[in-house]
Amino acid sequence: MRVFLIGGFLGSGKTTTVLKLIDRLIADGKKVAMIVNEVGEIGIDGTMLETAGIPSKEITGGCICCTLVINLRITVTEIYKTHNPDILIIEPTGLSFPNQIREELLEINVMMSFAPVVTLIDASRFITELDEIPNFIEHQLNESEIIAINKVDLADEKKIKSVEALLKENYPDAYTMRMSATSDDASVNKIYDLIVREGEETISKIDTPGRPKPKVTEKHNSIEISNVTRYSGLYNVSGKLTVKSAGTLLENIVSSVGMEITKINPSFVGHIKMAVKVDDTFIKVSQTAGTDDRKVEAEYVKQEKTENDEKYELRFLASATNVKKEKIEEIVDQTIGIFLTAKKLTFEKKTDIKKTRSPPIPYLKFKLKKLKRKVIGWWGD
Repeated sequence: MRVFLIGGFLGSGKTTTVLKLIDRLIADGKKVAMIVNEVGEIGIDGTMLETAGIPSKEITGGCICCTLVINLRITVTEIYKTHNPDILIIEPTGLSFPNQIREELLEINVMMSFAPVVTLIDASRFITELDEIPNFIEHQLNESEIIAINKVDLADEKKIKSVEALLKENYPDAYTMRMSATSDDASVNKIYDLIVREGEETISKIDTPGRPKPKVTEKHNSIEISNVTRYSGLYNVSGKLTVKSAGTLLENIVSSVGMEITKINPSFVGHIKMAVKVDDTFIKVSQTAGTDDRKVEAEYVKQEKTENDEKYELRFLASATNVKKEKIEEIVDQTIGIFLTAKKLTFEKKTDIKKTRSPPIPYLKFKLKKLKRKVIGWWGD
């Protein structure tokens, strides 16, 4: 079983990249399994994968590199014993240190090899993230083997070159590359080649043979180091929604939440995302925050049609640096209430949320349907 870990801060594009990689792996006849980790109690990305016809195991309510290590070990062991896939993709929360996850996996009595650990960074936001949470970013990138500068299609060349120069100066041993998970299949294919390239090593290496990366000797609580406050939940909503109106509704809520958090901490970085399933479409709207480079992004994933009967589950996750949790909760709940009321929708917040432990996932055998992604300019500044 070959393990591929893909890291990166919140909103760096991990899920979109994984969707493209799975599509390629399945087309090449690979047996694939996946673990998705979300720091909130309510998952969004894992649900997005499932509703796109991709079964996955979701571990929520913490980080698998520190607070949920036991859950990770149990899940990986069970997947190996039950299915023994060719490829196991692990997408941890954006608040994780991927190399700590790899170290934990090496303690499991499972035969596995590792693809190089890939860490994504957002070309537009990286400098701001480094200013806002330098200690966390340093830890996340310090032992990265491959650093992929993602979303280059949304950043100007001057900013990309500044990021490249900074990475070269501070992380000279890492292999850096440009990519756009949404518009540059060649860069995604390059990561694919690294995943399937088998080696005899137990611990993955960079392209230079005979130079294994050193083991992580000190464990860190990544969530504490990040200084990121997070709040997630679910609203049961009733009323009339179309795919178009639901997308617009989520865009308005997400952008308004971002504006309100900006009033408290103008330089915050984080990720605000909401999702809802309407008819045959799973809609995910998110805002990655970073000073003047804030955009609202909407993804529409086609799936098998189900009857909503005008009843929907509205999922949300808001995370931001250096903002008190009670303020984020107040902003999110009030904003959702205002917009749902304006749309004449009835709603109730689900309060009995429990962490779920679903059965081990089967192989990913489903062909991905086309992922439609549009970018709407941030209008809150």
